[in-house]
Amino acid sequence: MFEIRRPLKIGVLWLMLGVGLTPLTALAHGFGARYQLEIPLYYYVLGAGLAVSLSFLIAALFLTRKHSEKHGLLWRYQGPGREMLSRAADLMVPVLQVFSVALFLLIIFAGFLGQQSPMRNLAPVLVWSVWWVGMVYIQALIGDLWRLVNPWNILFTWGEKIPLIRSYSGRLRYPEKLSCWPGVFLFWLFAWLEQVAPFAERPASLACLILAYSLLTWLGMFLFGRDTWLKRAEVFSIIFSFLARMAPIVARPEVDGTGHNRLWLRPFGVGLLVRQPLDRAATSLLLILLATVTFDGFRDTEKWAEIVHWLLAQPGLFKILFALQKEGMDLLVLFETLGLLITPVIFFISYRIICGLSARLTDSGVSTRDWSGLFILTLVPISFAYHIAHYLTFLLVAGQLAIPLFSDPFNMGWDLLGTGGRQLDLGIIGIGATWWVAVGAVVIGHVYAVYLAHVMALRNAQTTKKALIGQMPLILLMIGYTMMSLWILAQPIVQGD
Repeated sequence: MFEIRRPLKIGVLWLMLGVGLTPLTALAHGFGARYQLEIPLYYYVLGAGLAVSLSFLIAALFLTRKHSEKHGLLWRYQGPGREMLSRAADLMVPVLQVFSVALFLLIIFAGFLGQQSPMRNLAPVLVWSVWWVGMVYIQALIGDLWRLVNPWNILFTWGEKIPLIRSYSGRLRYPEKLSCWPGVFLFWLFAWLEQVAPFAERPASLACLILAYSLLTWLGMFLFGRDTWLKRAEVFSIIFSFLARMAPIVARPEVDGTGHNRLWLRPFGVGLLVRQPLDRAATSLLLILLATVTFDGFRDTEKWAEIVHWLLAQPGLFKILFALQKEGMDLLVLFETLGLLITPVIFFISYRIICGLSARLTDSGVSTRDWSGLFILTLVPISFAYHIAHYLTFLLVAGQLAIPLFSDPFNMGWDLLGTGGRQLDLGIIGIGATWWVAVGAVVIGHVYAVYLAHVMALRNAQTTKKALIGQMPLILLMIGYTMMSLWILAQPIVQGD
């Protein structure tokens, strides 16, 4: 879900070159490595599309309407030590919250006081390669940890213990028409800062951005109420809550009113099966999530370079672009900003057309808007799969930079933890393994998305036949996106820079 700052990527590349590594031990996406595929790329692309197609056929043959209604059940953990586990969890939460706040403050101070190099400062390393990548894995594979360790939520909760803040907090009513549109805008802005903005790479700039977002978040919580702002406008809480719907662990309060949480288990992904459609704002947010990571990968391909060169070659555009550049405009920033704007629009239009056609073929009486809202969560496994394929290598390698930086977060010559001399293990994952992880993640993510879409269709169509017919447009879209995403991911690996 999620472009990682280029200076970190480039820095790791230079480290590789500095120690004389061969291309086969270099990293995948964006690192200039090249991997010689055993068979032509189009075999992988076609094979992935075929695997997704077969998964639909298997689901159509064996999954019935009766089975589709059984999904979503929770199993309460009744195993040994459940009471001790519950008490341990209650004790662990405050510890995690204090640690989260301490880490949050450390990132801000390190951004201002540490060395102003992305690879030698704890702030960008923790934010981009550990938190933004790693938290997605935790949310989707384990459970909603972010709800417990969100530093903005924790600090505001502590602040509400002050009577003056508590008495005036949440006095304004949040406009229902706004829905989560503030979160949609903030996520696009975050994606732009992450992928395009040249100034966001500097640690001090990153610290300023974190402070600005913090003030906005706390102001929103104070005006409209903490819970309302978290659900409507705190973009990371919204995004991570969608991802947590995939997770197998759910914490629910006890019915006895003690305030203790009880752990429940569920199959992976069933939290994505909803009875009520998401509104247009939430649907748009999830489409932007998928679109921005797709554009992130696409701009690393030769096709994107060809588009940029074609635009520059147009006589009418060239004069305008030359004038803008003369006034100080960075044309690369301009092109990437336009790409980041246009790609979500393309995704939104395509998805609406597909859902409109699907709703009509199903003859369910559900509007296109509601049909879009019902099926949008089935795309979350695809987003998560792309996140694995795109950033796992970066997390494993660039995340190691945090180990020595924790010993000297402010560039004072310290070695607090004795890890100051720790070197990167660049061979932790090879380029071949990176490619196969990408292939496996993309195929599995799309197969599971097809399965969830089939369950949703069976629930909302009048007959199994209409459910199968109505699914076809969405299934074809998923097959096409499987093939396209695998091709995009392959370009930096099989071609190099």
